Amino acid sequence: MLSKTAILVSCLALATSGFSVRPSSKNTVQDAHEQLTKKIRCWEPVEENIAGTEFSGKHTLSEPIYDLCSYMPDPKDYNKGYVNGVDMESDDYTNVLNLYQIVHKGHAMLNVCLQEAFQFHAAGRPSQTSIRCLCKRDGCNLPKGFTTFLDFNKLPMPETFF
Repeated sequence: MLSKTAILVSCLALATSGFSVRPSSKNTVQDAHEQLTKKIRCWEPVEENIAGTEFSGKHTLSEPIYDLCSYMPDPKDYNKGYVNGVDMESDDYTNVLNLYQIVHKGHAMLNVCLQEAFQFHAAGRPSQTSIRCLCKRDGCNLPKGFTTFLDFNKLPMPETFF
């Protein structure tokens, strides 16, 4: 039979194991405000064979060199998404960046999602449409399904990645 001291120590260890003496972690708004002016890391695909057409399905975090990360759900399957860092020279992102600059206490922009249409074929043929989300936090463009991407961005970004 366990001694009273052993039981007391065990109960104390269990009771304190779920508590931290550190201050509570930052919330999503604080996280977004802290990362607003920093260069960020974005998830990018790792190609097994650059010359080939097969994608490995693997992703890695870039160096912290981007201002925005991109996430595009597959238009035919929202359980798939395409991710990359945004080359700021590829388009005019002035209006998108301005949305992130509107900083109010207790508010932060997490994602700006655009539905775009492209006319690749002759007039009279249907346009192709896509959704593109741009985010401005370290690792925010999680390469998962669309709803997982949105749910992931509700939280502060993890300080260490998986």
